[in-house]
Amino acid sequence: MTDPHLVDRAQQGDLPAFEELVKKYQKEIYGLACRLVLDLEEAKDLTQQAFLQAFIHIRDFRRQSQFRTWLFRIAINQCYNYLKNKKKYGEPTDFQEMPLPSEETPDDTLVAEEERRRLYAALGRLPAKQRAVITLKLEQGLSYDEISRVLGGSAGAARVNYCQALKTLKKHLHSEDNHEVAMRSIPAVAARISRR
Repeated sequence: MTDPHLVDRAQQGDLPAFEELVKKYQKEIYGLACRLVLDLEEAKDLTQQAFLQAFIHIRDFRRQSQFRTWLFRIAINQCYNYLKNKKKYGEPTDFQEMPLPSEETPDDTLVAEEERRRLYAALGRLPAKQRAVITLKLEQGLSYDEISRVLGGSAGAARVNYCQALKTLKKHLHSEDNHEVAMRSIPAVAARISRR
């Protein structure tokens, strides 16, 4: 069933239709929350809060964007509110709990784990809005126009934030003693380690 059809039914009070939307987007929203708040347990709570807000306000959804984009906006607002209330970015994510991509050899797995650890640590040093832009662009595959609808502002501003975030990521990775990962293309590394 398509999103518009499910949204129509959910707006009429059909709970199973809304549950289908939750199943469809739960993993994406949780991944987004993980990248923004860098706390796996808080990300679970924020994911639930985002879907609760979406359920409460589903009748207000006017289809000026895709449902997915509207849902990302709600999730990001929940994350921003959490970060604002906390007044700091929190402890680093426990990278051991983050899923690894499947690899062919143990050596490849160790390299991927180290790349992931270094990239997530560098992501954790970015401002929340830059983390959001990187996540939406690389992991969710949104265009700059879609990102601007999720985060507010223009597509040009989203592109500038993305470019600045990549530049800062490269700088953080390059500043480490062993900067082999920094010499690679950040989008390629991010795409490889975010596959599930």
